[in-house]
Amino acid sequence: QTMEAPGSDASSEVNSSFSMASSFRHQSNFNPPPPEKPQPVLVKDSKHKPKTLGSFGVLIVGLGGANGTTLLAGVIANRLKLDWFGPKGEPMTANYNGCITQLNQKGVHGGVGYRDRVKGLADASMAAIGGWDIRPTKPGDALFQQQILDYDMVRQVRDEMNKVKVFRGVYDPRFIGPSQHETATHFLSKSEAPTDSEALKCLRADIRYFKWRNGVVGHTTVIWSASVEPNSELLPNLKTANELLEAIELDEAERGGPIPPSILYATAALLEGCSFINGGSQNTVSCPGLVDLAQQQLGVYCLGTDFKAGQTKFKTAALEYIRTMGLTPRVVASSNHLGNNDMRNLASAKKASEAKLRVKHDIFAPWQEDELDHKVSIMFTEFINDDKRDFVEYTSLGFLGQPHTMVTYTRASDSVLCVPLMIDGAVWCDYFGGRSWPLDKVARALSYLFKVPEGAAKGVDPGFFRQMQELENQVLAAHESKSSSGSVGSSIGQSGTTLTKSTTKKRVRIRPEEKATEWAIPHNASVVCAGLACVDMQLFHATGGGGEQIESFEGERSIGGGSVSMACKTLARLCHGAPLDENYLQATPPVVNAVIPICKVGCDSTGDKLIKLLEECGEECRNVDTKFIKTQRLKDRSARTALAVLPIYDDGRRGCFFDAAGNSDFSPIEVVETLNSIASRSSGPSVNFSHLSAEESENYHADLEQMSPVCGAFLFGYPHLLPLIQGEKLLQVLLEARGVLIDGGITAVDLNGVPEDLFDGRPRTARQLRADPILGAALEHIDILHLNEDELVLLTGYELSESDQDDLIVAQAANLFLECGVGVVAVTRGRKGSYVACNDAARFQRTPMLPDSWADRATRVSSVNLPPGTIINTNGAGDAYTSGLLVAALLRHTGMTVQDSPQANPAKSDASSVISGSSATQSVSAEKKKKMMSPYTLYMRENYVTLKQQCNDDKKAIFSMCHDMWENETPEIKSLYERRAAEENGEDEGNKMSMRVMDDLEALEESSGFSSPYVSQPQPSQEEQAHMTNKSLNLESAAQFASLVAAYHIDVATREHNHVDINKLLKRAIVYRKGVDEM
Repeated sequence: QTMEAPGSDASSEVNSSFSMASSFRHQSNFNPPPPEKPQPVLVKDSKHKPKTLGSFGVLIVGLGGANGTTLLAGVIANRLKLDWFGPKGEPMTANYNGCITQLNQKGVHGGVGYRDRVKGLADASMAAIGGWDIRPTKPGDALFQQQILDYDMVRQVRDEMNKVKVFRGVYDPRFIGPSQHETATHFLSKSEAPTDSEALKCLRADIRYFKWRNGVVGHTTVIWSASVEPNSELLPNLKTANELLEAIELDEAERGGPIPPSILYATAALLEGCSFINGGSQNTVSCPGLVDLAQQQLGVYCLGTDFKAGQTKFKTAALEYIRTMGLTPRVVASSNHLGNNDMRNLASAKKASEAKLRVKHDIFAPWQEDELDHKVSIMFTEFINDDKRDFVEYTSLGFLGQPHTMVTYTRASDSVLCVPLMIDGAVWCDYFGGRSWPLDKVARALSYLFKVPEGAAKGVDPGFFRQMQELENQVLAAHESKSSSGSVGSSIGQSGTTLTKSTTKKRVRIRPEEKATEWAIPHNASVVCAGLACVDMQLFHATGGGGEQIESFEGERSIGGGSVSMACKTLARLCHGAPLDENYLQATPPVVNAVIPICKVGCDSTGDKLIKLLEECGEECRNVDTKFIKTQRLKDRSARTALAVLPIYDDGRRGCFFDAAGNSDFSPIEVVETLNSIASRSSGPSVNFSHLSAEESENYHADLEQMSPVCGAFLFGYPHLLPLIQGEKLLQVLLEARGVLIDGGITAVDLNGVPEDLFDGRPRTARQLRADPILGAALEHIDILHLNEDELVLLTGYELSESDQDDLIVAQAANLFLECGVGVVAVTRGRKGSYVACNDAARFQRTPMLPDSWADRATRVSSVNLPPGTIINTNGAGDAYTSGLLVAALLRHTGMTVQDSPQANPAKSDASSVISGSSATQSVSAEKKKKMMSPYTLYMRENYVTLKQQCNDDKKAIFSMCHDMWENETPEIKSLYERRAAEENGEDEGNKMSMRVMDDLEALEESSGFSSPYVSQPQPSQEEQAHMTNKSLNLESAAQFASLVAAYHIDVATREHNHVDINKLLKRAIVYRKGVDEM
């Protein structure tokens, strides 16, 4: 089935999911290789080459039919650049005539093709082609038997076509004419697919196998080109995706009728992230649940109905001409006859023929020409074969009611007319899918392909030229969204067409170009966030204090609550640099490639809202992946989603009404099932591979592990509030998660809801802590544990007295968890900052992903000094801190210094490039000395406000004047500031600097490239950069980074930002300022 392309072993890189695995993906640590060897590639392995370089996929239902074999033959002929002789001996050569995605523009005014007009259109010769059929005939033999194309060409492609394996199809004799029953021998047996749900699993396995076997890089589209089915009365009643999937699970008696095979193919395609095109006349796309399923994913489309290839296409153009001329169309009478297999099926199946005539009669319905008499006659004439003939007469009323009649006659191969639409449909789905263009816009754009556009395109203008104009509008708009040029009115073609940027911000995902960064997470790894989740509904200006009277409130706002929501919000908005395109909200690559939530979500309106809120967390980068919880929620339709109603009273009081709902019975089995789905790239139950050969199944599973999404960390939140995931069950979840994570990853647990009755005033021992019914069994498998000061007291029994001894008590209490096997313990203490303590080197060796430089270290970090008057909201601060510390533990230096870009100038890159590697024996007190307030920084801080007024907020002038003042100061004055800086650095408050001053520093550096003296450093040499590769942040910098992440969360002014530049955070967080030499 492999569609090997000439030159597929070329050395050019392919940006694909296969290329994401690092060359050191399965090593146990991140130590750089010896200097004489090439440095490892952090983000992708360019040596991997898919079998079809740059390909997209086309899966055809009815591959052995006239359309399927003609398409396959045409692609192979073009790929091999074949020449042959026609029936009269005339020389012929392969081309893509009729495929507007493969043709260039022509003439002075352009038009015709899009190939040279927009970038990103796939080359049809690179298509990987496969499909299903209920007949066992090999495609090349089928093409020979059909006698459609020139024999001299058929003989050259026959053997190559026969190499393409045809999957066995789904067969239900009720949905196909009697003339097809005898030859239907190549289908899934009852033992392989006893039910519709099992058949769906087999089709999904076929799709996965096809993409794996062919190394498909781009989008895959499933096209129905099989015989027309009778219309189903059941489909219009399936209003939602949930109802559709539930109907497939039920037996025929329970759902009230049979499921057509076409709906199984369409559902399988959408669940596997592929598009579906209905080229037949049946009402597949009229199923609202199918459209709803497509709308739940970005860049996946469900389109139809019935390809508009010949007679009908010209009808829509001719009638549009008649109406545009001001004439009144009254009669369109047409007949067509041919003898291909599709017509043979219609001749033997009355209900299928009715479905075909419905489409042909309904093509002009949106025009509401009530007096138009449109008649269609279709006839089966076996001798004519695929050489279709049609005759149409158009009668209209002209000036003074006088008749106006036109007649057209067409003769052409039906499959030769249809195949270009199939190729264009697949290429357009790949093009729009790569830009995540919305379904409704794509449906309107591709309405020109279909006799009756249905689903999301229902009701569009049927005029051919109107539809082609809509295609052009959407293609150019999607192209503009992808363009990396920021200029207004950038040219995109040779026709003189110019794109003008809209002033309206468009909420679309744009895949940015790969960006060089100094710090990145190895393997572009994802983070899984599991635990408690709910919707927090805030009621503003609430009244009342109890009683039965009616109370009021003014407005409400719903936000995501619980550990999962808060962690997703924090992780999803961390990005490398500033937004690249503010007009289209294009963001630079996120720090965390994908954030995958696992939580209990019910099939209720609150669940819909929670999923929407989770997706909105990552709307800037589209990196929150909710498909797994969408699938999991369907398994328990009675579950309810947790809801917290939070009245905020005018007198300052706050209330809380909490319904834990599904969190109360959220089980470890559900978490493990979802983890397994993530590991196997499956959003549903296990798949039946029994219809594949043993070798194919073994090869598929062997390579599937390499293709699985790379997950680097598992963050579990609030076990005290999840009664079924505690003790041994929590241990089970962590062990299962460890098996999914690359190199074992990092497991983190965030606490909340620790009951107050645990505290008895007596310090607990490590042995007692191991016996804790909630955490005890899992402690030695937790790599990072976060708890706040109050929770530390409740769990350990140590009391704090608000004295100087509290720091020591916190350290002693945290050591209890280290004795129990926890890798890193992080304690947040509100305004008193945070304390992080790490276990010994032996414990760190068990978790290779943890930075080994953290072992045997501890640090205290003061709280971030927010500007006076800052409004704060501490809800979720602990979750943000935990997420920040987890990211800091994952980050590794890429060995690059990014300079001379809007996102990272030399000053910034240098400040960000100082990394771990210092001695592991430095003490906590050494941290205070290392993060020093320099004499110049102190001098600048004291003079900043005055200079700001004198220079009228001109930041460059401020720095220039301050620098000149400092250079002209006497040695005595500089010595004075040196002593004062030394004194301040000896106090906890000495390492704080106003965020507002730092913002001004960074704003000036970003806007002008000007760097202030206190961050001015020479650029690292190549040898130094090589030494820095794969080094981690030191513990002090990591803790400071986590504090800054939390500060951005609690500051109301930045809390709702969907984009946080980690370069700015790292600049503030990095402790060592003297470069690599200090290491």
